Amino acid sequence: MRVIHLMRRVMCLSVLTALCCVSAGLADQEAGSPLFKEAQRAAERDGYRLITTAGLRELLRADPDVLLVDVRFNYEFAAGHMPGAVSLPVDLSDKGDLPAARRQAFEDVLGADKDRTIVAYCRGFR
Repeated sequence: MRVIHLMRRVMCLSVLTALCCVSAGLADQEAGSPLFKEAQRAAERDGYRLITTAGLRELLRADPDVLLVDVRFNYEFAAGHMPGAVSLPVDLSDKGDLPAARRQAFEDVLGADKDRTIVAYCRGFR
C-alpha cells in the first residue's frame, strides 16, 4: 500500500507538477499560455500545482532543500539538466504497480521525507 501511495505521489508530481522552461525570457509568457492554463486546471483538479520558471526560481531561493527531479529520458538529462537535479525518467505508460527495480529506484530518489518539496520537470507542460 505504501508503494502504491508513493507511486501515485510520484506520478502526480511527475506528470505536471512543475513547469521549468530552460529558455530565458519565457516566464511571463508561461502563465498566459492557453496550454499552461489548461494544464493548471488539470493540476488543481488532481491535487497538485504547476509553477512558472519565475515561481521555481523563487521557490529555490526560499527552500534550498527542494528536490529537483528531471523526468525526461536519460539522454536528455545527459545533454543538460538543472544544477542539483536527479534523473528519474517517467514513462507516461507507467500505471499501477511497477516492477520491483523501478519501484525501488523511485523510493531511493524520493527518500523517506514526506514533507520535502519535490519539483518534477520535463521539457514543457504539454
